[in-house]
Amino acid sequence: MRRWWPFAVGALAATGLLLGVYLWAPRKTGASAAAAGPAPRDSAPPDTSARPMASYTTRFQPGQPRVRNIELAARMLDGQVVRPGATFSFNRIVGPRTRGRGYVPAPAIMGSRLVKDVGGGICQVSTTLFNAVFRAGLDIRKARAHTMWMPEYPEGREAAVAYPNLDFTWKNDTDAPVRIQVGYTGDSLTVSLWGHRRYEVRSRTSKRYGFSPYETGVGRGHKCVPMAGRKGFSIDVWRTLLAAGHRVHREKFHTEYRAQPEVTCL
Repeated sequence: MRRWWPFAVGALAATGLLLGVYLWAPRKTGASAAAAGPAPRDSAPPDTSARPMASYTTRFQPGQPRVRNIELAARMLDGQVVRPGATFSFNRIVGPRTRGRGYVPAPAIMGSRLVKDVGGGICQVSTTLFNAVFRAGLDIRKARAHTMWMPEYPEGREAAVAYPNLDFTWKNDTDAPVRIQVGYTGDSLTVSLWGHRRYEVRSRTSKRYGFSPYETGVGRGHKCVPMAGRKGFSIDVWRTLLAAGHRVHREKFHTEYRAQPEVTCL
């Protein structure tokens, strides 16, 4: 393996769009939740006929800075209602991730590296929601995987977000409102969707292929995050929607993950 970099803090700060996050965790911290302010809520009355559509849980290690960021985003998401025919936007509901709204620096994916950035870790919320939407058979309109794979997320089934341009959106293509419910414990986050399910969902994931080697390097400055090297790879996920046992739609999610360098911070 060849050696490359070192990269300077200035170069990292100049890098453009954040493409995702590493890991985080949520807990109840009232002060941070209040700093974010209320999210817009749909005023539709509760649908008493709503049933569980799908649920998904991701896990994390508690006690890290990303906990605050995830908890803020989770609270903004909980209770949101998406009306029939409406398109949900993660960035519109959660809003900017800034210090003024209570977010703190935490590891985030920037290209092929991890760096500390305000709001780092929030993609675990969008990814958990993505998988609930995936399982519910709802119409995924815009979603991009992270540039690097992290073991907290299922391979090829994730949604990176960065305000305001990199968004995760999906459409409620059922005939009833879909309500989002978010719950968390000391080491997990669960997103559940309630409404009227339209399709049965079947999915399949390929084996990893197209491997690429990782490199080694040295990072400096307060934004540096140590990393263990990991090979890059490609993977495919298929989702099939069925109604009354008959296939209605089949879609493919293709993801190419970059190799993750082995980084030592000085």
